[in-house]
Amino acid sequence: MDGSPPDWAQWLAWLVAALVLARSAPVLRRHVAGADAEARRILLLATLALAAMRWFNTAALQGVMLHFLGASIATLMFGAGTACWVMAVVSLVGVLMGGAWHGWAFDFLATGALPVAVTALVSSFARTWLPRNVFTYVMFNAFAGAALAMAASMLAKAAATALLGGRALAAYLVATPMLMFAEAFFAGTVMVLVVVYRPHWCRSFDDRDYLWPQRPM
Repeated sequence: MDGSPPDWAQWLAWLVAALVLARSAPVLRRHVAGADAEARRILLLATLALAAMRWFNTAALQGVMLHFLGASIATLMFGAGTACWVMAVVSLVGVLMGGAWHGWAFDFLATGALPVAVTALVSSFARTWLPRNVFTYVMFNAFAGAALAMAASMLAKAAATALLGGRALAAYLVATPMLMFAEAFFAGTVMVLVVVYRPHWCRSFDDRDYLWPQRPM
């Protein structure tokens, strides 16, 4: 891959990634400790499924890493703190498969931590300002959140590529709208199935809040 980051940038990325995970560690511990056997099994299976998606990437294209993220699904189902650890594992699998973007730390920050943060912000905005019903949950938390999360990830890669003098800038910019739609459709479809058939799997969805709202809409 051309335009590799300098050593100081690699160390900085590792430091930031470590701080993100350290801050999220108490959340993960509480999540696992308070979960029953089914919830733990779902967390494991979801992590494995998102990691398996890294097989489908464009690592064969020199200098370009394009793939589904799944960060919005992890955030909505498990919360931002736990989702960061899920995406850290996904990036580690990407390294083992030879499909990580500039190594584990950069890959985790660009395709894990950043999309998780964007999804959490969109979800917070939707809870605060939008009517609470199934339609707004799916359209804004899942579809819009996933699209914006993918956009943030792709634009971060494009910006880094431009700073590093890489040749893949145009590829990232051109692919961004298409991957935004694909990620939104994928995440939205998964979350529709979850909230309809297994709403108790999803920490961000409460039947009492979204199916029987306590305030006028």
